[in-house]
Amino acid sequence: MLGNILKSIPAIPEFILSVSALISLVIGTFKQKKIERLTIGATILGLGFLCVLLLLSDKSEQFFWNGLFIHMPFCVCSKIILYSVSAVALFCLFSFLGAYNIKQFEWLIIATFSVIGGSVALSSNHFLTLFIGLEMSHLSQYLLVAADRDNQQSSEAAVKFFTIGAISTAFMLFGMSLIYGFTGTNFFNTLFYFFGTYVNDFEHAGAIVGMFFVLIGLCFKLPVAPFHTWAPDVYQAAPLPIVLFIVTIPKIITVFSLLHLLTYPFYGIFTYWRYLFVGLAILSMVWGSLAALRQQNLRRMFAYSSVSDMGFLLMGPAMGGEFGLSSAIIYIIFYALNMLGVFSLLIIFERSIKPINDIKDLSGIMQSMPMLGSLFCLFILSFAGIPPMPGFFAKIYVLESVITRSAYFMGIVAVITTVISAAYYLNVLKFFVLSQSVLKVNRVNQVNSLRKYVVKTIVAFIFLILCLMVIFPFRLLELARSMAVSILFQ
Repeated sequence: MLGNILKSIPAIPEFILSVSALISLVIGTFKQKKIERLTIGATILGLGFLCVLLLLSDKSEQFFWNGLFIHMPFCVCSKIILYSVSAVALFCLFSFLGAYNIKQFEWLIIATFSVIGGSVALSSNHFLTLFIGLEMSHLSQYLLVAADRDNQQSSEAAVKFFTIGAISTAFMLFGMSLIYGFTGTNFFNTLFYFFGTYVNDFEHAGAIVGMFFVLIGLCFKLPVAPFHTWAPDVYQAAPLPIVLFIVTIPKIITVFSLLHLLTYPFYGIFTYWRYLFVGLAILSMVWGSLAALRQQNLRRMFAYSSVSDMGFLLMGPAMGGEFGLSSAIIYIIFYALNMLGVFSLLIIFERSIKPINDIKDLSGIMQSMPMLGSLFCLFILSFAGIPPMPGFFAKIYVLESVITRSAYFMGIVAVITTVISAAYYLNVLKFFVLSQSVLKVNRVNQVNSLRKYVVKTIVAFIFLILCLMVIFPFRLLELARSMAVSILFQ
């Protein structure tokens, strides 16, 4: 009996999350005042419960719903990572939205649907399933960016985000149609064998062109240069709790979906897409780091630094093999946790002391809140890749995969751009630590004190986890290696 239940678990998570979100929406229509706590509580407990179920499930390769869904170790581990980070991000979103005058309970449900869409995309074995999952996730994000309806900049950023998102969707759909037209299938497992057999057949060259369109559409969503133009405006104009959500969950969804595509349907044409990713990685690292160096607005600086970070991450899959893929998995885990910590602290600073727009607005916060300020400094040093911070080791793993493949030029570019990125991160610390300013902490602020205390504890726990992953890296390395092996040798 238990065995049969565990075998059916792979098809359950998306169903449970969807039903719970819809029930919360119906109940909230009549009892809006009580539904927020019920929604967030049920969602977090549900995500934790699903993580346990996935850990207990049979991890052998299985297909569901006429082959549209696939279940294998990579899907299981990527979903567990997504659900774990989503639980923290959703709680932070719930804790701070009210302080930004965004009190409708529907925003929590919309954010939950973004997670559901990502979960569908991670289990996809067909381009239709992948497309539906990614679009469900990103349509929710467009709405979240426009959550502050009284802010004209937020609405403009949402329109720009939606427009560029529609362009990326058009790229993906055109690529999928080309692949179907030249191969006669959109199933990943069938395409895996097709490209492995007919990769040098000129009659099927249109499928390779379609592959490029699909990958470019995903690069819009990461973002990487030159497809990043939406990111600075969205990061700057959206409410800070929404930015916290957007800089973590969509990145995890897109990176794992990309790795799934590269190593399953497109594995046989590695020679073609490798050079695309080499070029995008170099361009993103150079463009992102140089553009971030010129920014005075803190959020725009983080937007351009994320472009550089995503370019750094792309070096892993561009190198291919078990080592390259596992280094990319490790990097996205460190990146997401760092972003959670930094933006949670920025929200606390902004709600407790003063609005933070430009980098110079950080002046005096360290003197006013020394404990949280010290933690913020550690996260920034981790982003800069300063040893022995956790971010340094994440970069080392990727660089090692590059050097192992003798891609010395790319390694040199990565090191130089890392030094440049250290300059603008240290500029943040200069204003944060060295600039003197007398600030008064607003003890009676707009954030629920209990929730803020819980978020502080979570942020400290996140940094502790990062440190433990550096001190005892064996579990993380084994996780990344097993995920890479499961998609390379299916």
